[in-house]
Amino acid sequence: MEELPVISASRRTDLVGCFPEALLEGLRKYPPEAVHSLVIWTKTPRPMLENGPLRQVLLRYRQVYLHLTVTGMGGSEFEPSVPPWNETLDLVGPLVDLLKDPRRLSWRFDPILEAEREGKGYSNFELFPLLAEKIAPYGIKTCRVSWVSPYKKVETRLKRRGWRLLPPDGERRATQAGELRRIAGRYGMEVEFCSMEGFPVSRCIDGRLLSRLHPDGLACSRERAKGQRALCGCTRSLDIGWYSLPCTHGCLYCYAIP
Repeated sequence: MEELPVISASRRTDLVGCFPEALLEGLRKYPPEAVHSLVIWTKTPRPMLENGPLRQVLLRYRQVYLHLTVTGMGGSEFEPSVPPWNETLDLVGPLVDLLKDPRRLSWRFDPILEAEREGKGYSNFELFPLLAEKIAPYGIKTCRVSWVSPYKKVETRLKRRGWRLLPPDGERRATQAGELRRIAGRYGMEVEFCSMEGFPVSRCIDGRLLSRLHPDGLACSRERAKGQRALCGCTRSLDIGWYSLPCTHGCLYCYAIP
């Protein structure tokens, strides 16, 4: 039997939060009966839960897996159009109900941002314990983490606001990683690091996991995806997002914004 594809929506832009109509249009080409799993990435999941066409379409797919990004910076100048973290975490219970299994929701504490302005430092790292405490009771077992990548355009964008990214420091990151693992372990969660040098390769789209969780036991591709970053271990999928639809969240650290 031919393997059905995994559809990703989307690494490139937040289709749910910013372009739900484009998401619906893209899914018309990949009806539920022709899809193994639909993997959604969003910081603004509310449109998935509102009564309307998107929710009705999502309910037809046999398996929806959600990457939910909650960094604690929502509503700040770093994520000006992202909902505050407490509003998003209030939706985790209904999202688990929609997905039908808490193992189909992965929390992304992604990215960790460390910067300084006028001698004063900022880091969302300190919010991790509180967020972990709030999200763990819903049965969430996986947290994915990365640090802001110092792309030139990101540094320029932050500089316009007076911010300077702290330079990458392998020793500091190793210490933080240990703290993240310790705190997450307290709540029965595992931490995976997304395309980070010095850390084990992880899979945000994991064909083995999606096959194991599929309600009909269907297998999907476990072949490593082509065209991803060297440290990305994701398995093959088809992404239906476009960089020509840049997120309207306005995150200052985003590498996808021109």
